[in-house]
Amino acid sequence: MERLVKRRTVLALLGMPAALSLGTALTGCRNNAQDNAPAISATDLTADVKDASLTQGPIANALTDQTTMHALFDFTSRLLQGTYPTNQQANVLVSPLSALFALALAETGATSDTLSQLETATGMDIDSLATYLGAYARRISGEGLYDTQQNGGALALKCANSIWLRASDDLSVSDDYLATCKGNLYAQAFSAPFDSTTADDINSWVSSKTDGMIDQLVERITEDEQLFLINALAFDDVWQEPYEEGDVQGDTFTTEEGDEQSVRMMHSHETAYLENNLAEGFLKPYKDYNFAFVALLPKQDVQLADLVASLDGTSLHEVIANPISNIKASAGLPKFSLDYQTTLNDQLVAMGVRDAFDPKLADFSRLATLKDGNLAISTVLQKTFIDVNETGTKAAAVTSIGMTCSTATPDEPEVREVILDRPFVYFIIDNMTLTPLFAGVLTHME
Repeated sequence: MERLVKRRTVLALLGMPAALSLGTALTGCRNNAQDNAPAISATDLTADVKDASLTQGPIANALTDQTTMHALFDFTSRLLQGTYPTNQQANVLVSPLSALFALALAETGATSDTLSQLETATGMDIDSLATYLGAYARRISGEGLYDTQQNGGALALKCANSIWLRASDDLSVSDDYLATCKGNLYAQAFSAPFDSTTADDINSWVSSKTDGMIDQLVERITEDEQLFLINALAFDDVWQEPYEEGDVQGDTFTTEEGDEQSVRMMHSHETAYLENNLAEGFLKPYKDYNFAFVALLPKQDVQLADLVASLDGTSLHEVIANPISNIKASAGLPKFSLDYQTTLNDQLVAMGVRDAFDPKLADFSRLATLKDGNLAISTVLQKTFIDVNETGTKAAAVTSIGMTCSTATPDEPEVREVILDRPFVYFIIDNMTLTPLFAGVLTHME
């Protein structure tokens, strides 16, 4: 069967790293859809759709697969490299996890070359990607890595997926597509008039799912836009060992151009010291060690752009997963906060996605059909936010794809100083699965 939802040529996919819940609100991407649900006027299309889900085995099987893990880190590296402008000094913050959730919603509806190119970009076929993301959604909602409740339930990360469809006799959306997205990605779908009320509903959903960290995604909806696929992530966690008042001191952050900026530097001693031939850094855990902040500082003779360019799936995973034994870090982390927005079209094209952007070649027929015209991706937008302070970290992301459519007793460790007083690369990762949640470059203080 198909559902009529209306109108013609364009599709919009929205992936949001920022909060969580689908359509009405799915904590951890999979809990009761009514939890923390914003008041919206759109019609829920998935309420009576039976989900077609993948077999749900122990989540450790999916989350510890080395081939998938390599693909995740490779995607993270390529996304960061494609976003970081080497010809100018700019702060960057992207969410590979949010982008992958949004792309999975698109891949589920794609076929032929459009699908194969999307799979090339993510580094995984759609079944492998959906299996991983479905298992990770279960972990976010509190299911332990080994199918046990750990650390008292739900984690400090929330995730949500939703599909917004123009109410039109011309747009026919596949029930199979809705059932698969609901079963595999815990997505909820809504039919809406795509007028100002729909823009308000989407923005309300975004704000709710990002805990207010991102309050607007859509300014207005054009006549060509037919569909939005949205992912939202929200992260809010405290440090395992918060900074005390005496740990925070005035310092200077020096940009690559030599400009000096006053900062409040947070000092600590971290047991996980990281190093490769181009960088040194540290891993600082959040409460209960579920997540961690990772910083990589270019060595003195290394340019930041060279460090970013050197990262690939193997090297990034290697440096994060293998702290140097018998060395601790005397760490300095500046307080910082920033909002970031970027369009990911060029990055995805560079990763091999071409047909999906071409109205003549795009094939999203497993998702929906139009009486006149064809669905194609017009814009892939990501908005992110981060605030790093003495207490912990808050971060959020929204990804929008618009279519038009390692233990022996150690010796006394060496201590090396890693003060982030010049441009550096950073990540927020899942400390158990090593899933990259956010990836950024800090070149200056805003």
